[in-house]
Amino acid sequence: MSAPGGPGAPNGPIDAYLDELLVASRDAEPAAARRLLAETETHLRECASRLRAQGFDPVEAEREAVRRFGPVRTVTPALRTPLGAIGRLPLRAFVRPLVGLAAVGAIAVGLSGALSELFGRIWGAGFVSGDLPGVAYTAARCAVLQAPYPGLDCAQAAAEHHWGEVVEYRVVLGVLGLALLLVWRLLPREAPLPAGLAPALAGSAFLLAAAATGFQALNAAVQGWQGTGAWLSAAVISLPLAVVFGVAALRGLRPPREAVA
Repeated sequence: MSAPGGPGAPNGPIDAYLDELLVASRDAEPAAARRLLAETETHLRECASRLRAQGFDPVEAEREAVRRFGPVRTVTPALRTPLGAIGRLPLRAFVRPLVGLAAVGAIAVGLSGALSELFGRIWGAGFVSGDLPGVAYTAARCAVLQAPYPGLDCAQAAAEHHWGEVVEYRVVLGVLGLALLLVWRLLPREAPLPAGLAPALAGSAFLLAAAATGFQALNAAVQGWQGTGAWLSAAVISLPLAVVFGVAALRGLRPPREAVA
């Protein structure tokens, strides 16, 4: 590419910036990416030329031009599909984001299983998976539950049994999430969704999960703490993820910052 403003430092800061922008633009429409790269190079070369006229040496002029222009992440949102045009995207454009969201969700469930294991070891199986008051088992069911746990009464044996299920099923789902993450990495990249849309969906899902499981944990705590840990572990994982994705969504929805000449 050549642009007004004269040649710059070979393989200098501007070239490095354009290379980074090219990589970041690989998911965009080719025409939009070409326009952005051309406009960016023109702006950077002209800015560096003015700085050289002010007495900067070539490398410092390019470095200062790049600094004034801003990080690549403030430029690439311009390549995203507008929210109003989402209906025109092909269905295949949604496959990779949905697989990614499913992977993150499954991994979060797996983490809550690991946290349930920790809660059970610290405060006992009843805290994680004990039954609420009023739950009763038949004599035959109690015999089945107590068989692997000699010496425990029916309620204690049930808590131990359910604790294992809570941890194991969630951890298995977490492993499945890791496999989905690998699939996500291998899926072809289609047109990028509107900036902030995917993290907004993820943040909303995790916020709802945190609210629902937090309410259940509070309900169990009020009734004697039995079974609180299974819900609490999910809320403790969901709430920070809701915040992280919420912040990412707000950043994505924010309009690109104008470059400073």
